[in-house]
Amino acid sequence: MDQPLSIITFVLEKRKILISLFLIIGMFSATIFTVIIAQRPQDIRSKASESVDLPKLTTEFISPLRYYKLSYDQGRWTPVVKTDEAFGPRVVFNLNEEYGNARLDIIEGKSQKDLEALKNEIIEKSPTPSVKIEAVEFNGKPSYLISYKEEIIGQDVYYYQQIVKDGDNFFIFEKRAPQLGYDNALLDNLLQNISFTNSETEKVKGASDSPVDLSTVELVDLVRPSITNIIYVYCLKISNLQPASSYLSQPQYNFCGSQKGSGFIINEEGVVATNGHVAKVYPEEGLITNLLYMNNKAFSADLIKGVYLSKGQNPTESRIEAFYQQLNLNPQYLDRFLTEIFRMIKDKVINVEVVDEKYYVNVGNEPVKVDYRTNAIIPSSTTYTAKFIDSNYPNKYSYDAIVNKNYQRGHDVAILKIENSSNLFPTLKLGDVKNLREGSHIIIAGYPTLVEGNIDPRSAISYKTSTKPTITQGIVSSVKEDLTGSTILQTDASIDHGNSGGPAFNLGGEVIGIATFVAESKSGNFNFLREVNELKTLMSKNKIDNSLGKLSRLWRDGLESFRNKRYGKALKYFKQAQGLSPSHPTVGEFISLSQEAIAKGESMEGFNGFVKSEESSNVLLIVFGGISLSSFMSAGFLAILPLFAKRQPDLSKG
Repeated sequence: MDQPLSIITFVLEKRKILISLFLIIGMFSATIFTVIIAQRPQDIRSKASESVDLPKLTTEFISPLRYYKLSYDQGRWTPVVKTDEAFGPRVVFNLNEEYGNARLDIIEGKSQKDLEALKNEIIEKSPTPSVKIEAVEFNGKPSYLISYKEEIIGQDVYYYQQIVKDGDNFFIFEKRAPQLGYDNALLDNLLQNISFTNSETEKVKGASDSPVDLSTVELVDLVRPSITNIIYVYCLKISNLQPASSYLSQPQYNFCGSQKGSGFIINEEGVVATNGHVAKVYPEEGLITNLLYMNNKAFSADLIKGVYLSKGQNPTESRIEAFYQQLNLNPQYLDRFLTEIFRMIKDKVINVEVVDEKYYVNVGNEPVKVDYRTNAIIPSSTTYTAKFIDSNYPNKYSYDAIVNKNYQRGHDVAILKIENSSNLFPTLKLGDVKNLREGSHIIIAGYPTLVEGNIDPRSAISYKTSTKPTITQGIVSSVKEDLTGSTILQTDASIDHGNSGGPAFNLGGEVIGIATFVAESKSGNFNFLREVNELKTLMSKNKIDNSLGKLSRLWRDGLESFRNKRYGKALKYFKQAQGLSPSHPTVGEFISLSQEAIAKGESMEGFNGFVKSEESSNVLLIVFGGISLSSFMSAGFLAILPLFAKRQPDLSKG
């Protein structure tokens, strides 16, 4: 009994000292506990996961009388409000030149007449005789489709009016598109986007907000340095081979054009993949594209005069000017004009060839520089000259294709190679579409011209940021086939003019498709990708390898270390990558981020990493939390111990 009594006596005598000791231990442990909580791992790039509102290209047009609404792509269509003397407000939607030549007129009004009587009134007031009348439905409503015929340079051309009633409101849709090309489909797609405000049930456009999560940010970090901006510059030479038949006044005409698109690195030596239509212009296509530009008006006017003279007519200057203006307003005039040009090319009256082709590829943080005195691209430390390697891109503008409708089939892919650079470029891995299904998530990167900015100080977007690709995301809406049986991917991820040739990725960061074309709709989300296996076939033909080289491995290893917060290791990889690729657009940013994290003591390496790792911090929290709790409980017990001691009997007696 002596030993327990001696312990109790010691505790009672030293109670105050022991209380102080336990309080000190408890407070010290609690302080360490708090520090560990405060130092638990934080992501220094959390701000990167905040969502960014991307510009929306689809806008809603409300008619002058507010009888209808029409959603349209403002980068593709331009509306102009006019007045129709016979019926009321007329809105003209003109297809922008880079997409083709088509026009949709919409007339709205109010009438108590039934559809049959209204149809008769419209036909009676039309300056052109109708040749066909059909009763058809439009969006579930009865309507009449009326075909009209007019003569242009001795050739019959057609346009169409569709009459629809919605209650007392009536609508006349007048459609004009050339027979050459594929513009009728664009008109039909545009017209599908209309909704009548008088209808009992009005379609409401849905909206969704998909926040960008960290995995998407990591994917963009990986692929961004491999996305390229491509500029293709070319000139056309038109030779007058038979002046007696062409009636052209000059022996030769020359004019130049350019086009922009996106691409991506598929080999560290600077091999770039893109669309065929970004990297190649056929002579006939170049002629059609540039024919209506004001700088080329002299040639167009001369050609108009030659067409008239070949038909035995001697036009006045005013008639030539009027015809030229109609080329911009009436697709049938353009259709007839182009038919004559293609006939002259086929009969070797004139010859058109592409000359002086130049390619420029921008990969870096320095915007493309243009000499506006000569309209030439200036190579720089990040804008490289390139050469054309190969393409699989059929000529859809040949005489056989346009006039005889004998369309060539093929893909839309091309390969370029950067010239005169000792710089290496990080490669993207090519994936496969065999595991893709409807609903699979995809990311698209590219350079849509609508948001590239401008050097004009009044511009809302600075041209300095034109080097940053636009990232959009969505799903595979449908896996389809083209007329050759090749796979094409439909997606709701946004793409636009300038995106062509840009890559689409699965969530593993592998390229599975190439952004190629858009079918406009009310939602603006029917976009299409060529599948990556078409590119693989072209690469195999040209013996181009897609394996990851030293630079690509360093870049990927650096990003993996960075994501795991091993900033010292990441810094080592990034500096080695910078040595191989001085113009790398983002490695400098990651070097700075890594150095900043190390300076703040946020690296998860060595003892510091052990302390800050989630598993280790959990163990330390349990240990020091337990010590702190035990110490405070012991101090509390000692504080009330005298109360218990007074109640105990004196065991030393009897």
